Order: sequence, then structure tokens, then C-alpha cells
Amino acid sequence: MFLEPINFARMYKEHKQKTVFKGKNSGDWDNKSKEMAPRMQKSHYVEDFISRMNISKEDTVLDIGCGPGTLAIPLAKKVKHVIAIDFSSQMLEELEAYAAREGVKNITTYHIGWEDDWSHLPQVDIAVASRSIEVLDLEDALSKMSSHAKKACYLTYKTGGSFVDMDILDYIGKKIITKPDFWYIPILLYKDGYLPKIDYIATKDGSVKYSNADEFVTSLIWSLGSLNDEQQEKAKEYFKLHVENRQDSLKPTFWAFVAWSCEK
Repeated sequence: MFLEPINFARMYKEHKQKTVFKGKNSGDWDNKSKEMAPRMQKSHYVEDFISRMNISKEDTVLDIGCGPGTLAIPLAKKVKHVIAIDFSSQMLEELEAYAAREGVKNITTYHIGWEDDWSHLPQVDIAVASRSIEVLDLEDALSKMSSHAKKACYLTYKTGGSFVDMDILDYIGKKIITKPDFWYIPILLYKDGYLPKIDYIATKDGSVKYSNADEFVTSLIWSLGSLNDEQQEKAKEYFKLHVENRQDSLKPTFWAFVAWSCEK
């Protein structure tokens, strides 16, 4: 019996188009940059990510979706040169200010994103995409990463089908269509002849923030797109009952850390 091959790239696209978790545009991230920069630039996540990489002082690195320099700055202190790209100009400004504060001068920035032309970017030894590969065409994004790196690629992608804990969604009565999970990534890489390795990084700094009830609701709306009045009130109630003064008990967020060699 002949079985038709499964087109996982098409399956991912169809799933991505249906999910409630829609991609943000450059303007969204421009507006988010000031708030994100201090929180993202100092975190245990950075140490966990870099500790899983095989890098040397002579390496050049491409940081895709670099944001405010979360990885680019610490990597620049360990390698020869970093090329940092992002489609948010404000994120690049935050990165450049961070680099100036740290005295880092071996970073070149480009105002481009995943879907732009990369032909003018030089080849590098290593490409990284830290929590930035929420793209519509995953197959193309992975191909771009692999083709620009001579040695290896490293990325992280949120595990599970939601950026918001399912307990929260159940409590506030928000029904969602989940987003594609990380397993599409190793499948597509394997299809193209790579042998990806999977590890996991746990964090407590997910997309939903917890300093007060109003900010909690705002962060939920950022992730989910919308909440009606009843859901917003239920979210505030959830915050009072389960989050306020209990941040140490919050469930961690897990990121799949995917690594593959580009030296076939």
C-alpha cells in the first residue's frame, strides 16, 4: 500500500493562519520596545541559551529577530562579530543604546525581518533565532537560517499551543485555536537532511506579566488579541486569587531549544 507523504510545511501554514495567536507587526514591537528592553536584557534565559551553544572567539553570528539585544550583546562579548537584524527599528535603537552602555562595538545592525531579502547579508558561522520564529512560512525561515550559517544554527520556540497558561484561559472563559507547536521544526529540518537536537529552557518571564491586575489584563489582550468585558473582569479576579503575591508559584514557561549542524 502506498501512503501519501504528509506535507508538514503546508500543515504548519494552515494551522498558523487559523490560530488566535497572530503575529505582531513592526509597529507593535516598536511600541513594546521600551517596556521590554530592561526585562529582556537581563535574564537567566540568556545564560541558559548561550551555555547550549558551541561557539569560539573567532566566530561570526547572525542574530535574527534580535530585539533589544537580549542575546546579541552577550554574544558579542564572546565572538568576533555579531550581525543583528530586526524588523522593529525601535528594538534596534534599544540594542544600540545597550551596546553603548556595555562598550560593545562589534555589532552591525540591519533593519530587516524574516520575510525580507537577505541576499546582502554576509555568510556567518552561526545563526540564532531566540523566541523570534513565529513566522507564517516556517520552512522558508529555517531554510534561510541554514543557508546563512556555515557551522550551526540555534533557535528557541515556545512549547505547547498557547502563549497563555490554559488554566487562565479556562478560568476567564476564553476559547482559542492553539498555535503550531515546536515539533514542526525538527520534522522540517529532518526532511531537509539535518539532524536536529532538542533541549528545553524554563523561564518565568512569559508574555503575560503580573505586577498588577490591569497590567495582567493588558498583557492577556496583547497575546490573545481581544477580551470582552466579562473576560477582563474574570482575568482581574484570577489575578487576585491566583497570581497576586504568589508569583513564585507560577508555572514556568518552557522553550524548545533546537540545534542543528549546517555541515552536512
